[in-house]
Amino acid sequence: MNVYWLLAAVLIVIIATAFVFALLPWLRKTQQKAPHGPKGMTALLLRRETPIVAGGLAVCIFAVALYFSWTVSGSSSATQATQNSPMPPEHIEMIKALSARLEKNPDDGKGWSMLARSYAVMGRYSESAAAYEKATNLIPNNAALLMDYAEVLAVANGKSFQGKPSELIHQALTIDPNNTRALFLIGKAAYQAGDYTHAIDYWEKLVKLLPPNSPQAKQISGNIAQLRAQETSGKRPQTQGKAQPATSGAQIAGVVRLSPAVASKAAPTDTVFVFAKAVSGPPMPIAVIRTQVKDLPKKFILNDSEAMTPTMKLSNFKEVEVVAKVSKSGSATPQPGDLRGEITSVKVGTENLQLVIDKITP
Repeated sequence: MNVYWLLAAVLIVIIATAFVFALLPWLRKTQQKAPHGPKGMTALLLRRETPIVAGGLAVCIFAVALYFSWTVSGSSSATQATQNSPMPPEHIEMIKALSARLEKNPDDGKGWSMLARSYAVMGRYSESAAAYEKATNLIPNNAALLMDYAEVLAVANGKSFQGKPSELIHQALTIDPNNTRALFLIGKAAYQAGDYTHAIDYWEKLVKLLPPNSPQAKQISGNIAQLRAQETSGKRPQTQGKAQPATSGAQIAGVVRLSPAVASKAAPTDTVFVFAKAVSGPPMPIAVIRTQVKDLPKKFILNDSEAMTPTMKLSNFKEVEVVAKVSKSGSATPQPGDLRGEITSVKVGTENLQLVIDKITP
């Protein structure tokens, strides 16, 4: 649609220039020389300059017709997009156009990166990860791009950084050893794997790079102190999917259960995700735990210990949406047939939240 407007504007500028520098002087000249009456007008039309003028008028008529044609077509397309999706129609059109362009020009690394980010915002994590893979192959040695890829993969896998996400983070640290986001997440990956010594090492390096006395530095220092205390006492920290101690009262606790109305649609080993996300904003989870249908009903606690990044924590929000879903594929990416339940407005600090999975994703 933007291209149409641009072309229309160019045509209008060309026509206006031609009118000012060519048609006006010619009209003045012919007005002075042409005789009056019907015969004079006939002679004027038979002059050798007339085809040029006629051509110019034809261009004008064509430009106007083309403009209105494009306008009507664009309006129809935008209306249809608005009816089919809650996203702004211009965003949908841009993403579709970008995807189509990349099919014809698959070597555009920046284009794949942009498409990957767009898919991530839409919550289409599997497609986002596929686009990031192409982008990182075409744009090597880009630490920020590798980190984006790692986070999308982790979200699609229930926020687990084991496997490919950890490999990508290590690549980013090879390129940029002082990348604070990479240090936080590789420490998180070590924590999830039960490697608490390396988790402490990574986070101690991170604290030295953060502004002294900043909220982020205090949070990471608190995590380190907790790990050291647990190591000294011989108690292993609880891993992903277990209830974690709250941080500064910023937590949501409750029970998630499966409604009898949809229970027959779930298998005991199906994955269950319980997560909090912003009421309005990006669909990326703020905090998430992972369990299985056979463990339901289950008590849960969401808090800052499950943060994806130091700046995206539950304590940064006053109100969130809490969602539980049963995934047949084991992926956090929404799929048709998933079972789902949500409470759209939950104040951070709520206890005894009753979350029921009672709907089927169409």
